[in-house]
Amino acid sequence: MNYLKNYHLSDEQIKKIEDAIKEHHVNIDIFKYDPEKIVAILNLFLSIGVTNLYNIIITNPSLFCDTVSSIENRMNQYENKDELARRLNEDARNLNLIGLL
Repeated sequence: MNYLKNYHLSDEQIKKIEDAIKEHHVNIDIFKYDPEKIVAILNLFLSIGVTNLYNIIITNPSLFCDTVSSIENRMNQYENKDELARRLNEDARNLNLIGLL
């Protein structure tokens, strides 16, 4: 999962992500063998201004089991993207605003 370092995540954070994946009973294979999908989802969050990607992953690693288009559609339902990014940066549990928690 070294590709996560491209998002300024440390080895320690990546280890904590692996622990969160196990804790949430998410299939770690998605993160290990489908990095293109994970990167696409992370880039969706970045594209609207979300910067706390580590907290997004830790809070709900199962959201990465969803499709990229489904997550994009949920984001698009929230009209004010700046507000959405601000709220997600403030607290990753605000993923509930777009049905991802």
